[in-house]
Order: sequence, then structure tokens, then C-alpha cells
Amino acid sequence: MQYTQEELIQRLKTNAVVHHNGIEKIDKKIPFDENKKGMDPRVKELMLDEENTKLKKPIELADLEEIRSSGGFKNADLSKGIRTENRNVFQEDSTLRVRVYNRGEEKKPAIIYYHGGGFFDGDMDVVENPCKLLAQETGAVVISVEYRLAPEFPYAAGLMDCLEAVRYVYNFADELSIDRDAIGLVGDSVGGNLALGVNHLSSEEPWSINYLGLLYPLVDLSDFSGKKWNMAAYDFSEDEALIRRELINMRQSLFFIQSLYLDDLEQAISPLVSPVLSEVKQDIPPVTIITAEFDYLKVQGAEFARQIADASVPVRHIEYKGMDHAFVEKLGYYPQAADAIAEISRHFKEIIY
Repeated sequence: MQYTQEELIQRLKTNAVVHHNGIEKIDKKIPFDENKKGMDPRVKELMLDEENTKLKKPIELADLEEIRSSGGFKNADLSKGIRTENRNVFQEDSTLRVRVYNRGEEKKPAIIYYHGGGFFDGDMDVVENPCKLLAQETGAVVISVEYRLAPEFPYAAGLMDCLEAVRYVYNFADELSIDRDAIGLVGDSVGGNLALGVNHLSSEEPWSINYLGLLYPLVDLSDFSGKKWNMAAYDFSEDEALIRRELINMRQSLFFIQSLYLDDLEQAISPLVSPVLSEVKQDIPPVTIITAEFDYLKVQGAEFARQIADASVPVRHIEYKGMDHAFVEKLGYYPQAADAIAEISRHFKEIIY
């Protein structure tokens, strides 16, 4: 039986399994196929697509131009009537581009969004539709940030851009119709890493970060052997070859990210690069951590959720069964993408409003 996207999204709201072992952990199963092991059929279909070369081999330097020119997955706009405007933030040595969604006459909370892409790829266009839906679901003003990318601008240029975006929002809150005392950060993949870095640096700034939404975040770039987060955490009872290929490719891509993003591998142990290694977690605000069952970053994301829960930080950890990395980019095709945005929006509103 074929289900509409709306039916699949609605099913995800009712098929969750909640666990409480010192942390609120929610498992979201494959809609209308809750007993299935292995990949969600939609994920498997894309993985078997011979034209999707980005999933066929580990990333190499020669692939960089091709990856950047691909433009990401052609996702769908599920929002209605969200106002969009582009702005420039002039810095001493560069101009930072941001895109503002949902600005109106009345003051609203703000969400600053940092896209993923391994620190070397991605832009505001790729996350345009997720940001518009996030603005609609939260009622907040969403600001998407086009930070500088490696290898042209290695660590910490992009991170400083992300911090500067918060400064811009804080300083121009009245012009943007934003409540400067209600600021959240959301990021996917390395965007989650940047959000954590910005939160850490914000302890020395006049503003406060009130919420973090981390979509399958990279929180540890210090694993040089590739063995720290091993395969034992994954269920290979179905689709083993595809799952192993995905995990191995993702592991190899982390070595590539290390070489592009870091000038010195000793930087990898900094809490601004590998937040999981930070000894201080109490400065983290309430957080939602989204993980995917067959994402290589799942294990470190779950470990980070446990660490911050141990530090008495309110955390909600949601894992989507059958999903792989970067699934929110497939908005309009994977129902889990819309549901993940809805879950982050719900938690944000619980904290902010």
C-alpha cells in the first residue's frame, strides 16, 4: 500500500518508543513498517541509485569541485508564506551572508541555523526549505549562515563567522524584530559542531544561548584511527552490505575532513572541534539531539547525549530507525525529515515560550 507524505509524517508522531535510563531517549520507527530491520525503503532506494555517486565511494580531494557543484538534494518546500530576505554582515576582512526567514513587525525568538557539509561544502540554498519549515513550526525568526569553508578557510574561520552571526542578531535585534533574550542555535552534522562551538564561546559574550538543536552532529574529530566508534553498535541483520558501505565511507570521509579543516591535528582535541572531549558541559542549554540508526556519527552523538545528561543538562535524544546521515536534507521525500524539524520545534517552544 502506498501512503502519502502526510500520512507517513503523521504516523511518525504516534509510533515512538520512549526509554528512560537517566536520559529521555525516543526511538522513531519506520512509518507503517515498524517491525522492519535494516534501511528504510526510501533510503535504500537512493543508495541503490547508480546516479548518486556521492554514496558510492569515500570522499577524496579530487571530488571536492564535483561535490560543491552538485547543489545538494532537491528537497521540497513544505512551508507556506514564509518571508525571506538576504543580508550582508560586513566584517573587517570579509562579508558574511545570512538569510533571514519569517521577520515581521512583532518581536519573536530567534534561531540561528548552521548548515552541514563537512566544513568544506554546503550553503544556505541546501537548507533553505528546512529553515523555512523550522520558521513556520517555531514561529521564530530563523537566520541561516553562509560561513566560510575549508580548505580555503580552515579552522577557525567558519566558527568565527558563526559567532559573528550571533553578534549581528544580538546587536540588530530591534531591526530584525527579534527578542535578544530568546536565541537558539540549530545545526546539522558539522553545523551541530559549530553550534556547540558558538555556545562555548558565548560564555564570554553579552548574550545567552537558550536552546540547542543538533541534527546528527559531529562531536568528535579526534579519532585518527577510525576505531573509537566501532561497528558493534549497528544491526546488520538486514541490508548488511549497504549499511557497511555507508559506515565505512563515512568513516573515511572523517579523515578527509580532518585534513581539510585542521591546519594542525592537535587542534582536533580542542573542545571547539571535538565537544565530546570537553570537561565542562554545564554551560550547555537544553538540547535536542537527533541521531540516525545507520549514521557513523550515531555513536558519538549518543555518547554526547549521555555526557550532558550526566552534567544535569536537559536533553532529549531522538533516534530515527532506518535512516542514514543527512536525512533532513531529503525534506519532502523522507517523512522523517519533516518530523525531525517538528520535534526540534516542539522542544524549542517548550523552552522558549
